[in-house]
Amino acid sequence: MKVALDQALSGRLDDLRGLLAHHGNMPSPNPNLELAAAFGVEVAAQTRDVTALLTTLAATNSEAETADVFVPIAAAYGWVALARLSPDNQGAWNAVHEFLADERTPVRMGIRDALVRHCGYPFQADRLIAQALHWMDEDGEEPQFGVAAVLTEIFAKKTIITKLADPSLLREFLSRVVAAVADAPRSASRWESYRRLLAALPSGIAACAASAGSASVLAQAAHAWLKSECTLAREESVRGLLSETIIQLRSPAHGLAAGQVDALHAALAAGTKSTRRTERMRPGQGRGKLSRQTK
Repeated sequence: MKVALDQALSGRLDDLRGLLAHHGNMPSPNPNLELAAAFGVEVAAQTRDVTALLTTLAATNSEAETADVFVPIAAAYGWVALARLSPDNQGAWNAVHEFLADERTPVRMGIRDALVRHCGYPFQADRLIAQALHWMDEDGEEPQFGVAAVLTEIFAKKTIITKLADPSLLREFLSRVVAAVADAPRSASRWESYRRLLAALPSGIAACAASAGSASVLAQAAHAWLKSECTLAREESVRGLLSETIIQLRSPAHGLAAGQVDALHAALAAGTKSTRRTERMRPGQGRGKLSRQTK
């Protein structure tokens, strides 16, 4: 593999592509992520410029159910490694962003694992969440949901949350994601990326709210944040995911006192459910005779 990498940096990519595809264990539910991680480390250790190589590998035209899909997976680990070594390398972060928005399941699995490993290094969890907030400013609608879904899955891991020097950044990120869900058009329900985000958010929010336990100052801040989200929730989609969050928080695994969870439930229950916007309603859409068009 090292010989093939050296050849690829000189412009001969066939052997490297072939080895990655052959040993990537694809198609299967278990891609060879250890090989991809080792490849990323080896690429980042090169003294020559590797950006052109990683760009070419990332652009490999491959379907999710083929062996060749492992080639862009390996490239994802290379870009993450470059971002770790050079945090100001915006080109590397832009490439990571493209992988996060990828709709191929194996590629999403690869970039998620690469970033989980990335967050195991000092200061990298904070850098990733800061970058996530930057992406929230730049993204459009549908790609934003896919990117936010993978990032929410990553930060649903308590081992990563505990590495954050500033947990308030994670709360800000989740609040902005919840706001994006609230503002989503009705057509978003047809987007697979949106559905993945709705599935990921309850676990992510619950982990964020419970990560500091139930007695510390940090825990009080997290509890106050989630209670505020429950109080402000109006859209049915947001109320549904917050309700699922509260159900998860009742699990002993989260370690929250029953009184805290009850307070969250009360805050959500006291909120006013949204009504359908009348300006969007056509005559006959609502319930009862009052919705019928008058003659």
